[in-house]
Amino acid sequence: MSLNFAQKNAIEFTNGPCLILAGAGSGKTKVIINKIVYLINHCQYIPNNIAAVTFTNKAAYEMRMRLSEYLDISKTKNMIISTFHSLGLKIIKQEMNTLKFSANFTLLDEKDQISLLKKICNKESKTDLRLLKKINFMISYWKNKFFTPSQAQTLAKSDLDKYFSDIYKKYNTYLYESNILDFDDLICIPTILLKKNQEIKNRWQKKITYLLVDEYQDTNNSQYEFIKTLTSVDSNFTLVGDDDQSIYSWRGANPRNLFLIKKDFPNLKIIKLEHNYRSSGRILKAANSLISNNMHYLEKKLFSQLQYGTFIKIIIAKNEEHEAEKIAEKILLQNAKNIAQYKDYAILYRGNYQAKILEKILIEKNIPYNISKNSSFFSRTEIKDLLCYLRIIINKNDNSAFMRVINVPSRQIGIITLKKIEKWANKKNKNFYEAINNIELKKILNKKTINKLNNFILLIEKLIKSSLLKPSKILDEIINEIQYEKWLSKILKEPKKIKKSINNIHTLSTWIKNMIQGDKFEKPMNLSKIIARMTLRDIVDQSIKKDTKNNRVQLMTLHASKGLEFSSVFMIGMCEGILPNHKSIHNNNIEEERRLTYVGITRAKKQLFFTYCSKRVQYGQTLHMSPSRFLFELPPEDLKWEKKFFLENNFKKK
Repeated sequence: MSLNFAQKNAIEFTNGPCLILAGAGSGKTKVIINKIVYLINHCQYIPNNIAAVTFTNKAAYEMRMRLSEYLDISKTKNMIISTFHSLGLKIIKQEMNTLKFSANFTLLDEKDQISLLKKICNKESKTDLRLLKKINFMISYWKNKFFTPSQAQTLAKSDLDKYFSDIYKKYNTYLYESNILDFDDLICIPTILLKKNQEIKNRWQKKITYLLVDEYQDTNNSQYEFIKTLTSVDSNFTLVGDDDQSIYSWRGANPRNLFLIKKDFPNLKIIKLEHNYRSSGRILKAANSLISNNMHYLEKKLFSQLQYGTFIKIIIAKNEEHEAEKIAEKILLQNAKNIAQYKDYAILYRGNYQAKILEKILIEKNIPYNISKNSSFFSRTEIKDLLCYLRIIINKNDNSAFMRVINVPSRQIGIITLKKIEKWANKKNKNFYEAINNIELKKILNKKTINKLNNFILLIEKLIKSSLLKPSKILDEIINEIQYEKWLSKILKEPKKIKKSINNIHTLSTWIKNMIQGDKFEKPMNLSKIIARMTLRDIVDQSIKKDTKNNRVQLMTLHASKGLEFSSVFMIGMCEGILPNHKSIHNNNIEEERRLTYVGITRAKKQLFFTYCSKRVQYGQTLHMSPSRFLFELPPEDLKWEKKFFLENNFKKK
């Protein structure tokens, strides 16, 4: 495997503490894998004494898989390749006697934590989910700062702080007495143990003779302290990170840890990986120009030996729908000219809410797409429920749709009854809908159940007639007939979730009405065609995981795009208030928003597009938008603005 000078240096430096400052697209994963191989094959390290730590189980699994390509499985089988929390758990389990935990301790997830807080909070707080989450956040904050409940109580100034710290004390007492640990304990407890007990610390330092940490810029305070306690001033370890890609402050990540490690380990060797193998020279120049506006603890500048590349294009649209249409047109045109395949494109956005209109337009234009983390509009419960009602209205043979809606809202038709229907229908080769109407089946069901089933049949028959007479109003009729929004409110309980789901329902209703009516771009569609297209979208969502070589446009948040690369990238919503978002502007956290933009830019290999629209609709109100300040931090000579005269006449350089 060919390596450049910096990569080779990073791999072969094994005596003492080392920080690899790895820029985007500089081959950091290749370096980590090769370094582990080098430690074992050339430095005679025992695999069991090497620990490679990262942030997600997925990343740890992929690291193990990559290593298996170069090392025999017998060498990697017992190597510690894990997340921070898994390593913490391993230490806790092995030091159980000292910690005085019982072997059968259990772990608390966030839902369990909220349930526990409901038990120990006062009557007023029990029903305030927002407050409970705030208390949970503060407990996590204190634990990550290694504050005991007593210390938190001492530091408390306001009455609310005192109340929170009192709850923290009760919470911790409950956990201890119940032999339970929460997620934060998995880092805090082993760190405190190693700090207090020199004998145990020495034992673990002998156990882990070489430590590697990936994505070091994402460490929080407690994870940094955990690393320090597992090592010493003269330890052999390698940390790999990039302060320009630190985008998780909301979960405690602190890019300042790059500065602290330099301070705490005076002999630290810093090796910079600055050769970018991914992006064109122009894209890289834009990334460097943008990120130079941030303060840096450690300086680096990426360079590329690839072609300089095409202009970075800024697309200006009237509104969000126009923005999505322009993106779709660009993709269709390039696809038709064989410039790129669908899978070569990624559309990146600041928040998941921005994907809704994109999905609508991509479906209308028949552009296949994949949306990350099942956040598809069509995967949402309320959308699936209502589409299944429409499916059974169009096709009574749709057993899958039948099973989904028979108890939505609840009609108290039990599982045993449904199993009887299914068994009888399969035996007689009938669909479930036909089975309900059959006299033979009714003989084996009680009268009360038969009445419930008959009412369901009457409802569907009524809706079928309505769909033929007024197809554009059928969804509204379904919602009213089954009192769906009322049932949804009862199930969801939280006002924020209820509002979001009801907005989704109204969006679906509007889409169906518009598709039935048609416009200058699309012919009017009947209900059957609309549902077929939307159902196909849902099937694609389900099968996407199985098809790793799918030819689909990728939709994802900027956060989810980290670590990935695409030939062509669209970064949408480049407006003040979106990127950077309102909260970051208000909290003066622009630097992280800039890093997030930098992450998006450095995903692109050949083509980079920014989109901006002058108007957006929010909560029914039309807002006039200003272009993002980040667009004016890019080198103007490398940008090509659409309607440049429009920009020059309406906006001043920021």
